[in-house]
Amino acid sequence: MSARGRRIALSGYYGFANAGDEAVLAGLIQSLRAASGPELEIDALSINPAETTATHGVGASHRYQVKALMASLRRTDLLLSGGGSLLQDVTSAHGIFYYLGVVRLAQILGKKTMFIAQGIGPLIRPRSRQMVASVANRLNAITVRDEESLALLREIGVRRPSMEVTADPALLLTADSYSPKLGSQGTNSSPRIGGQGGRVGNGGQISVSLRPWTQSAESLPEMVARACAAGALGAGVTAVAMQPQSDFAPMEQFAREWRQTSDQQAVSLPASADAPLPLPDLLRAIGGSQMIVGMRLHALILAAAAGVPSAALSYDPKVGAFMRSTGQDDAVLDVRTAGQAALDDMIARVWRERDVRSERLHDVLPSLRAAAMRNAETALDLIQPR
Repeated sequence: MSARGRRIALSGYYGFANAGDEAVLAGLIQSLRAASGPELEIDALSINPAETTATHGVGASHRYQVKALMASLRRTDLLLSGGGSLLQDVTSAHGIFYYLGVVRLAQILGKKTMFIAQGIGPLIRPRSRQMVASVANRLNAITVRDEESLALLREIGVRRPSMEVTADPALLLTADSYSPKLGSQGTNSSPRIGGQGGRVGNGGQISVSLRPWTQSAESLPEMVARACAAGALGAGVTAVAMQPQSDFAPMEQFAREWRQTSDQQAVSLPASADAPLPLPDLLRAIGGSQMIVGMRLHALILAAAAGVPSAALSYDPKVGAFMRSTGQDDAVLDVRTAGQAALDDMIARVWRERDVRSERLHDVLPSLRAAAMRNAETALDLIQPR
């Protein structure tokens, strides 16, 4: 599929040192390159263009500098908005205004536009629903990462563009497959994990990825540490802060309790709250594990991509939706109601069945990756010469 002389702009939560969103960007770039060849020009709208270019090997423009943003949109043939959970108004409506505004600008400029691999919602405000529907009905195509997102779009009145349920682009990434064109992702910034030479428990390795959570009666990091120590005797642990500025504190709390409970030291990834988490280090850590205990969606997604089973702590419908898509819906607990006994049971069960669960994941991976590639194929169909 040739894309000679064509240019695509990518709008997402890029450059904010969030490993999940950087994995989405890497997956999109990898799939677009695989489907089109190196002739395709890609420009990512980022809060940190220099870092995005160095990390991912693509062009980048500042997402908040009007002159740079407009120049990128004027040059492009197609704007892709996504992936990830860009269009939700639970935490704030600001994101919806920004991301829809960028799409609308591209539409006004006469450019083709697409929601790509989006996880839509929740949308709790009537105004948010109206805005999403208004912009979406002007798109040229839509792909979403789960059935719930498709149902929500139909519910709010999106009718016009073709819509397809695909899969998250990060499912295309593994430690072996990821190779940015240009490299400055300091892979020596944190310890090597698992089979890569790091400290591993006698019984294997678990990666844990939590986010801040204050709605439990008891400290969630401490509950998880106790459950891991009880359910996976002898295992080593990597404490993964996917978004260090927010996640490092709960992961430190987890590591302290783990040390007290298991008499083992956890490996912290990254080493400090101020350090971004390099994607190669994350992929190696997850790929070298035998189980993931995760709240962060993209920790679960990257685990599935590596054939590593998960025990998921759900704070958002998107977590349960993804686990269902991978046949792991029996390993999900709602963090708002989960008690220590239920957490102990889930982690022990997944650890005990980890080999069988890994085999099942490897069985479904081809179809998941084919669905993830559909995002790039659908996008490129929009700009092929007719």
